Amino acid sequence: MHLLRPCVIALCASPALAAPLPTLLLGSQQHSPLYQSQGVVQAQRSAELSVPVSGRITQLSARAGDSVKAGTVLARVDGEAARQTASASQAQIAAAQAQLAQAQREFARTQKLAAQNFISASALDAAQAQLKTAEAQARAQMATARASVAQAGLYQLSAPFAGTIARVNGDLGALAMPGQAIVELYDGSALRVEVQLPASVYGNVNQQATPTLNWRGQALKVGRIEWFPSTDAGSQTRTVRINLQAGSAVAVGELVQAGFSLRGSDSQLRVPAAAVNRQREFDTVYVVDHSGRASLRFVRLGSAENGYFPVLAGLRAGERIAANAEQAAALSASQAGAR
Repeated sequence: MHLLRPCVIALCASPALAAPLPTLLLGSQQHSPLYQSQGVVQAQRSAELSVPVSGRITQLSARAGDSVKAGTVLARVDGEAARQTASASQAQIAAAQAQLAQAQREFARTQKLAAQNFISASALDAAQAQLKTAEAQARAQMATARASVAQAGLYQLSAPFAGTIARVNGDLGALAMPGQAIVELYDGSALRVEVQLPASVYGNVNQQATPTLNWRGQALKVGRIEWFPSTDAGSQTRTVRINLQAGSAVAVGELVQAGFSLRGSDSQLRVPAAAVNRQREFDTVYVVDHSGRASLRFVRLGSAENGYFPVLAGLRAGERIAANAEQAAALSASQAGAR
């Protein structure tokens, strides 16, 4: 695309009517064509927290917009039976450990008696077998208890990482179903923009050139870029993920304008849509001469692409045009009225 150099000059008129008119210089330099698309801001780390069991929500301490630390309890679902089972398992562990300690003491005494030839070798073997049985029972009880504690933990939702609550689904006392996301959490310190490019365009993108990102007139700093090699069969698009540098002041879910450089160069003149006065049969632009006087000129333009019209006839490189056709028309009318 030819470079359009902005400039501000004044239309020739009486001093009282002089007004600044932004203009564009049609450059003669060749530039790589640009493909523009929109992307959505996403968090690099996000989680939808749910329980694999059904139950009533008995605790809901998370609120949308809250910042939470890793491990913070966000919600609980009624799991009294599971908690009671876990408590019972803990008691069984204590009993098994007591039995194991008793078996160890008995075996130690038996060893001493056997060393003094007060008991037979078979009695020592029986005590050792008793000890091994007690050890096996203790291990089994501890495994059962760990499983019960894990089952009880299924009724509790904790933040897997520090982040911000994006959404809370459900209310206190509501029935939570297995797999239903109760709390949605994201890490706002690491963001990315995901763009879907048509497969036909993806192959022409210059991946060595850094894409540009613009959000509400603000340029975002680009970090690592991920180019997905596979094409979605349904939409015939490929994904590009552009990681943002830390500190980017943009919210998750916002739309961002993304620009990608295409291979090759574009030698055709183009003018922005704002500079064109479109009519049913013809198009016009205001050409500004060296003295600052704007004059209407008929031009022939192609189909608009990314906010620009390719010039087919009527303009040449090096000419200056008004950046806004409506403003130029208003100033020209003021000039005519003044005369």
